[in-house]
Amino acid sequence: MQHLTSEILIDYLHHELSPAEDARVLAHIEHCDVCTRELNVEASITDRLRTIARAEELELPLGLRSAIMARIASQNVRPATLLRRWLAPALLVPVAAAAAAAAFFLSPGPQTTQAAALPVSYYLEQHAVQAQANPLGDRGAIMLTSFNSTNDGGQSAR
Repeated sequence: MQHLTSEILIDYLHHELSPAEDARVLAHIEHCDVCTRELNVEASITDRLRTIARAEELELPLGLRSAIMARIASQNVRPATLLRRWLAPALLVPVAAAAAAAAFFLSPGPQTTQAAALPVSYYLEQHAVQAQANPLGDRGAIMLTSFNSTNDGGQSAR
């Protein structure tokens, strides 16, 4: 029969084994007096270490403890204030989104002003001037210019 190691017994004592391994160790301890004694030794060492650690725990100096408690008391906030702080982002975002949507949908939209109407002949003449300045440009503009000048001349004669 092979005995359990101290590491396995310590892990068993601190509940750090898997369920299958824990069951295997328990079954072994129930039948092996040597491992049971070793487990009891490890348990007594653990208890003694905990007792020593508790006895050596340092307490806060009295002044530090009272300063911490005073600071906590000065920052004591009413429940309504805490609720308001917690709900502020939850309420602010939807309200801001609703205000933006209302501003967008209720605004009168872009204002269109009536521009002074220019006669079509102005645009045709401007096109003809630009086309004549461009040697590679459209030759149809020259014809429009000649059409407009003959058309105007004919109208003025009437």
